[in-house]
Amino acid sequence: MLCAMLTEGMKDRHWAAISEAAGMEVKPYEGFTVKIIQSMNLLKFTEVIETIGDRAGKEYNIEKSLEKMKLEWENVFFSLKPFKMSGTSTVLGFDDAGAILDEQIVLTQTMQFSSFKKPFEVELEEWNNTLITVQDVIEEWIRCQRDWMYLQPIFDSNDITKQLPAESKKFKTVDKKWIEIIKGTEANPNVLVACTRELKDGAGLLETFRMCNANLEKVQRGLKDYLEEKCAVFARFYFLAADDLLEILS
Repeated sequence: MLCAMLTEGMKDRHWAAISEAAGMEVKPYEGFTVKIIQSMNLLKFTEVIETIGDRAGKEYNIEKSLEKMKLEWENVFFSLKPFKMSGTSTVLGFDDAGAILDEQIVLTQTMQFSSFKKPFEVELEEWNNTLITVQDVIEEWIRCQRDWMYLQPIFDSNDITKQLPAESKKFKTVDKKWIEIIKGTEANPNVLVACTRELKDGAGLLETFRMCNANLEKVQRGLKDYLEEKCAVFARFYFLAADDLLEILS
């Protein structure tokens, strides 16, 4: 019974449960000794107290696990690398963040199935939603960065821009958002902060990246059609890789 009372994680709610079971107020205070416990005749409530102590210990494990997960993100940062002559940068560090996300999502969802989750139910739900959001943002970010890096040098050419005005306009819209996102990431490269922040227009990163990726997909389709038109005019272009053909056309 004493071991149960000394369980790490005993909170006011657990002492209130013991008090209710014993029919009297039971709460530790300076001078709360074994002799006093004996005089309160608490030994007959040993089984109840052991059950409450066991619950307190398991709830404490959930509480500490949540704290540990949140603390881990304080030292996880993106790195930025200048991209060619674009005046902006690309992001490194997706793999490290992804490994932590995979581990923490599994752990959080396991805790959500625990029968001892009740005091932390809302916090667990919010944390799980945060982790899923960060995971989705990183997935869309990687896709956007890959396509932006490919298209940026192409649409940096005035000749290609003149040939593909509609696609150029779409790319410039994405490029503007990319520059804004990178500036925000430079200001605070912490992965959790960078992935959950809002942009100037109030939109979240997930929504913004999905919009950017949809536009980049349209740009790539337009670019492909343009190259096929040129190949149809001059058949020898079919023997060239797309990058080489773009260099010639620009």
